[in-house]
Amino acid sequence: MSDELQRRLNAFYAHAFPAKQGAQITDMVPISEGWESDMYSFTAESGPQAARQREELVLRLYSGDDAHAKSAREWRGMGLLYDAGYPVPRVLVLERDDSTFGRPFLIMERIRGRQMWPVWFRSSGEKQQELLTLFCRLFVRLHTLEWQPFVQDSSSFDALDPYALLDRELGKVRPYIDRFPIAGFLPVVEWLEERRALAACSRPSVIHWDYHPANILLREDGSAVVVDWTQIDVSDSRFDLAWTLLLVSTYEGREWYERILHEYERLAGAKVERLAFFEVYACLKRLYSVVASLT
Repeated sequence: MSDELQRRLNAFYAHAFPAKQGAQITDMVPISEGWESDMYSFTAESGPQAARQREELVLRLYSGDDAHAKSAREWRGMGLLYDAGYPVPRVLVLERDDSTFGRPFLIMERIRGRQMWPVWFRSSGEKQQELLTLFCRLFVRLHTLEWQPFVQDSSSFDALDPYALLDRELGKVRPYIDRFPIAGFLPVVEWLEERRALAACSRPSVIHWDYHPANILLREDGSAVVVDWTQIDVSDSRFDLAWTLLLVSTYEGREWYERILHEYERLAGAKVERLAFFEVYACLKRLYSVVASLT
């Protein structure tokens, strides 16, 4: 981690929070580096020398062509979720156009905790069931939030065509297929388009689009916080559920597909209808992204 990065963050923080007397950034450490973002933890100290206050925070630097929109989407989504009482880190500030780092960034609360994934699948049967229930309860809670605040114009959703959300997602696939025409994928897209009548949406939901146990942090007290909201959207909750079932069962076995789906339906109080259609879409999305990247 360069001293220049910390110097720039220190200058920005002092400017962004002028009421914090003698603000100073310390203990800046890289957390992760990836294609989507680079993350650093740091401590912000402020106040009189006799009573310095300390905040543990995270700097997230966004990368890629979609960084500008992605950072705003996560900032707005996490703010709305936090206000709704959903367990996400508190966001403090977003900078996009005049970034001191040359790319958009977000400063948020640091959550002290462990990723749920290794804890869940290395635990005993009773603990596994406890974490399964926690995982699915948070998922159902997300999908049953009031979705209207998460869209710019909720009136356009109120009288929504039950196929509009589905058509929107399928419409995103065609441009990719045209740009990277890899053999074997177009027939799957056509198969989905021909069967759209089977997948009407009865209610829009807030969705994560990458909900899995590695994006959930477990605090020492057992509470959980959901992170990584760059894809937050309002759509059909079955897109979200199918993606999660695909990811977890791929790494942990088919048994977990059945267990997660059963617990989700139990907590939701209803059976998920026509899920197979959305599973085909999830497989298409996963396979195409891998093959296109390799190609």
